[in-house]
Amino acid sequence: MRYIPGLTMLITLAIVTMASGALAFTPDSLVWKKCTGCHEPVQGKIPKVEEVRTTPEEWTVIVDRMSRLYGVGVTKAEMDTLLKELCATQILSPAELDKVSYLNLYNNPQTVEEASGEEQQKMFTTCVRCHSAGKILSYRMSAERWAKLREFHLYQVPTVLYQMREMHWMDESAAVLKGLARSAAYGHAWQAPAASPAGSYLVLGYEPGKGNYRGQALLRDLGGADYAVSGTLTYEDGSSEHFKGEGTLYGGHALRTRSSHNGLKTYGAFSFTNGELRGEHHFPAPDFRTSASTWYPAGGKARLLKVSPGYLLSGESTTLRLEGVQLPVLKGADVQCSDPSVQIVSAQSLGPNAIEVVALYKGTGNRKAELRLRGLGSTPVTLASQIDYIRIEPPLGRARVSGGKAFPPEGVQFEALAFAGDLPLGPVPARFKLTAQNKRPNDDDLSWVGNITGLGKYIPIGTYGPIASREFHAEGTGLVNVEAEHKRGDRSYLAKARLAVTLPDFVPRIK
Repeated sequence: MRYIPGLTMLITLAIVTMASGALAFTPDSLVWKKCTGCHEPVQGKIPKVEEVRTTPEEWTVIVDRMSRLYGVGVTKAEMDTLLKELCATQILSPAELDKVSYLNLYNNPQTVEEASGEEQQKMFTTCVRCHSAGKILSYRMSAERWAKLREFHLYQVPTVLYQMREMHWMDESAAVLKGLARSAAYGHAWQAPAASPAGSYLVLGYEPGKGNYRGQALLRDLGGADYAVSGTLTYEDGSSEHFKGEGTLYGGHALRTRSSHNGLKTYGAFSFTNGELRGEHHFPAPDFRTSASTWYPAGGKARLLKVSPGYLLSGESTTLRLEGVQLPVLKGADVQCSDPSVQIVSAQSLGPNAIEVVALYKGTGNRKAELRLRGLGSTPVTLASQIDYIRIEPPLGRARVSGGKAFPPEGVQFEALAFAGDLPLGPVPARFKLTAQNKRPNDDDLSWVGNITGLGKYIPIGTYGPIASREFHAEGTGLVNVEAEHKRGDRSYLAKARLAVTLPDFVPRIK
């Protein structure tokens, strides 16, 4: 290779880089204008910024910290622009973001984080005292950036050494950060796909406490990665919702929506991959509901997308709802099951998006089978002799009392799931109630935490602060049992879980 003097090489590299369009941020970008005052660019790059990839939510936290602690003036409009620019190249990939998606909505997720392997267990011991594991795993950084996190913590929270005095935190945190430099390496900048989510969709979803729902949605491109969002949803309980609002697409795949459902404010977080949108929308307190859905393009060839319920019980005639797009008109003879012990009683078209099939399982035993539909391929279905037991999810629900306007109460939606042996069948209707869990003499928690609805939704009634009439002036918190009963024929199924009602989360920035 021919030798080129140092200065000439730097100039050549800069010209090649700029010509190839490889720069993440140009001098006229808002990121450059806001960040280079403190983070000096090197060869056209902003090192500290371009050595981190994370979620739109975490970039919001970072920019907010720069504003609060270091005086970087950022208006709301500028924040929107900064997030779009940062996420164009410095966002997690869809697969990476999916693993921590339970943190997207700040909606009191009931996910129980568990360490996987010895290295991650060390991370839990060292870091998950203050942060969620999802917070840490929301980052991909260079080895140098991971290493500097120790010093960052010592600068921001110097008491960390005393809080962690039962361990050698300096050495152990350094070892954990070396491991994260390997398992959560920066990799390379993200390149946003060119595909746009604008268009019409068939929405198929499920909400605990309300059941399945379906509807239509329209995304209209407003330019600048912003979209108008509108549509209608119909639930199994007969209720319906009209929604309208806006959304922003970060990094070409992370759609965040802000809309109103029948006048109630909602936030949504969806992943746009393979032409489909998959995610959740959430109603904050006092309604406090979270719904999961998939949005399928309304056009194109006929496709079968969902069957509910996904199981047949021996001796029971079950009405299955098969949903999709451009579905043909089918008769009973057009539907077959791979298992000969299943009789297809009838099939009826409910329009281009749904087919109703009545099936009877005459056999015994628990196993998988397939429903085969003429012109549509097949879809799996579970065969079971009976429901053996039900289980409540989550097994331990965590709710938080109100901490004032900035910290509204955080509730929990419980649901009952049916099982046949080890085979999960799916959610079943159940009636819920709270009962006492006596853990100490004169345990009065049940008297102060309020009630749960019969459909399993719990929202705390108390506010943070001492109650004069309660022993020791305790708050309206406590630990109680959650009980569910599902009735099927002449049999009742019972299940028990726990509900912990605790204090507000006053430190959301380090989740």
